[in-house]
Amino acid sequence: MASPSFAPKPVPQKRLSLTEIDGVVSARLGTTRTLGNAQPACFNRQVAMYLAARIGGWSTTEIGRFYNGRDHSTVCHGIQRIESLRDSNPEVDAVVIQLKQQLANGGAHREVENGCRESDAGFPGMMIEEVADRIAQRIWAYLEERLKQPY
Repeated sequence: MASPSFAPKPVPQKRLSLTEIDGVVSARLGTTRTLGNAQPACFNRQVAMYLAARIGGWSTTEIGRFYNGRDHSTVCHGIQRIESLRDSNPEVDAVVIQLKQQLANGGAHREVENGCRESDAGFPGMMIEEVADRIAQRIWAYLEERLKQPY
C-alpha cells in the first residue's frame, strides 16, 4: 500500500478573483457595485455573488466584504434568489450558463497575437487607449445630456 505522501495530488487551479467575476458580470449585465438595492444593479450583484460562490469558491463573508461590506446573510439570500430564478426562469438560467462559460474560457479578456487585449465586452482587437477614449466620449456625452435636463 502506498503511503499518503506518494499519492497523486490534484493540480491546484487558479481561483477566479472577485474582480474578474464582477468584471464579466458587469460587462454583460451592467453595474454591480453600487450603494443601495436599486434594480437592476441588485440583480446583477446577486448574479455575481452566485458565480463567486459557485464558480470562484469564495466564502459568503469574503463576497460580502467585496460588495461594499454586505453581510454574509445578504450574500446567502442573493445566491438563493439566483438559484430559485434559474429553476423558474429559463432566461436567467441561460444568462448564468453563458457567464459560467465565459469565466471558464478566460473571463473578460484574452490575449491576441498583436499583444493587445481582446475584450468580450464589445471592444474586440482595440488597444487600451482606444477603449479609454471611447469610454471617455460616452461619459462626456452622458454628462452633457444630464446638464441639459432640469432637476
